[in-house]
Amino acid sequence: MSSNSRDRGPSNLFEWAIYYMGAALMLAMTGSMVYVVVMRYFFNSPPIWSEDIPKLLFIWMVFLTVGLAIRMGLNIRVTALTGSLPRRARLWLAVVMHLLVLVFLLVLLAGTKPVIELALGGRMLSTGWSNAVYSIPLAIGAGLAFAYQARELWLVVRALFFGGPDPTGPDDTGLGSGVGLG
Repeated sequence: MSSNSRDRGPSNLFEWAIYYMGAALMLAMTGSMVYVVVMRYFFNSPPIWSEDIPKLLFIWMVFLTVGLAIRMGLNIRVTALTGSLPRRARLWLAVVMHLLVLVFLLVLLAGTKPVIELALGGRMLSTGWSNAVYSIPLAIGAGLAFAYQARELWLVVRALFFGGPDPTGPDDTGLGSGVGLG
């Protein structure tokens, strides 16, 4: 990677914890799905939670790790147009895109409170757990994504106004440095 690219891996204890929690949730989801398949097709006795637990593990995995994926530049983007723009135009476009994403995340965060409150009134039949366990990760994930997206916006603003390294420019791989423009 070039010197103006960010480090792609977790960079502090909090990020490493999220990284390993995501991996543990992936393993737990895979293990629970293997167990369900074996019980269903070999013993004709699927567990009552066969749909709920893998789905719940998947939801928690996705929303816990979305912010870290933004920070690590793992989001998918098409850079054919943006890569051909001059530096200032590319940076201004990045500012607009980051602001749009931040507005979307604020709307998402604002909408999670009533969803969680509604879910608190119900219980999963298979486990007896509150239905809120499905919607709480949305608030957590949107908050983490907002924090990391704001960081990405700062990197672009710094490059635009203070002459910092261009976080939207290509790195040695030619795949882009990782600041998500979409």
